Amino acid sequence: MDDIKAKAHNLKVWLAGTVSRAAFPPAHDLYGRATDQDASTRNPVVVIPGIMGSRLRDRTSGRLLWGGATKREFADPTDADQLRAITLPMEPFEAPLHERVDETVSDGSIDRLRAKVLGFPLNVQAYGPILQMLGVGGFSLDDEKGNKKVALNYSHRAIANCFEFSYDWRRSVVDNMKRFDAFIDGVLEFATYDAGGKARDNLRVDVVAHSMAGLLLRYYLRYGTQPLSEDGSLPELNWAGAKKVEHAIMVGTPNAGSLGALERLIQGLPESPATPGYHPVTLCTYPSIYQLLPRVRHRPYTEPGSGKPIDDLLSRECWERNRWGLADPDADGVFQDLMPEVTDAADRRRFALDHLDRCLQETRQFHAAVDVPANAPEDVAMHLFAGDGVLTPSRAAVGPGISDYAVLERDYGDGTVLRSSALMDERRGTSDVPRVITPIRWDAVTFVPTDHMLLTRHPTFVNNALFILLEKARPDCEYRGQPTPAASTTPSQPGP
Repeated sequence: MDDIKAKAHNLKVWLAGTVSRAAFPPAHDLYGRATDQDASTRNPVVVIPGIMGSRLRDRTSGRLLWGGATKREFADPTDADQLRAITLPMEPFEAPLHERVDETVSDGSIDRLRAKVLGFPLNVQAYGPILQMLGVGGFSLDDEKGNKKVALNYSHRAIANCFEFSYDWRRSVVDNMKRFDAFIDGVLEFATYDAGGKARDNLRVDVVAHSMAGLLLRYYLRYGTQPLSEDGSLPELNWAGAKKVEHAIMVGTPNAGSLGALERLIQGLPESPATPGYHPVTLCTYPSIYQLLPRVRHRPYTEPGSGKPIDDLLSRECWERNRWGLADPDADGVFQDLMPEVTDAADRRRFALDHLDRCLQETRQFHAAVDVPANAPEDVAMHLFAGDGVLTPSRAAVGPGISDYAVLERDYGDGTVLRSSALMDERRGTSDVPRVITPIRWDAVTFVPTDHMLLTRHPTFVNNALFILLEKARPDCEYRGQPTPAASTTPSQPGP
């Protein structure tokens, strides 16, 4: 009955969003002129998609492995070669995760997916609408052969001041820091060129980060390109990345994790009209998904029957006890496909458990690093857009094996990320504290009554984000201090 009520409520929210979109004026009518600014009056904008939002491609063969327009343009889970290409390597044994490299690279964000449901075509829009609203286009990239490649061309201008950062979302969030930092440097250089050399001194970027990308942004602001150390210690909180970012806009970011992350790690990715299904072992090789797990201190998971909280979720012992993912003793058939050169079953299991252990250790470090209470520098604005109209899983009973997972409670969020998680609200489990307790200093919070993927298309988000990025008064642009039209003319005589 609770599931039926939740679905009915969420349907009402979807219908209300449809009506509001119909009443929303075209964004270009509101902001068309503002999009033509260059770096003398606006910051360049970087858009970062969330997990699974960037295409992945095999560098050697050129084969698309993730993010094609149809299901056929995703890695085939029944083909061992393609499966290995989409799975992060678990070798060499005892090597740090960032040294376990493969030939798979990111290749732009996913615009839309095309599929058929019951014979009817289905278009699932991903990041195309928000990129188009922001005028992404004209950013040239050099490939390894020195050829120029236009990343996107949504804009009405030949050169625009907004760019997308695609990344390998399978890897640890921290593994993408150096690429992201270099990307921002390139954007700033390009924006200065676009402004004819008239860019402002100390030019910085504005960043719009959806879902997991907000975690990437938060770590970068705090720690810059610092890696996580092998000894388990935390990086120095130096706000190195904040020196290059002025507005940090996070959209549906699971700052305190998402309950569904464990479900995917245990059960894998189910087949959908747009994507193939993938075994849990494949997803369990991705450090990023572990980093999306909720905080253990919020007690999101309990044991079936007893209701006892699972307090050791980020320990290898817990995963072995429950036979989850890489600790599943029956997963050797998949391990053989992924490690064909390892001939001994005991060695394959040892490699898998070592990979699991490293993913869990890095998750503990990452959570501790981004949870340190600290206010961003005053010249960095932290904006949050969070969904709060969709009933979202907030607590689950989880037992051994693949099938023993049941949602027990729901609270308000966007269907994937709880409102409290986006806020990083530490009041979970308390009832006597009236105001939010969070380690993040939010300069502005806007709640949007829609689901996770529709957040970037909802008129409330689009309108407010474009105002922040394109029209909000700034202290150092060339228009600041100019006389207003009323002040530049002779005032009229007062009336009777």
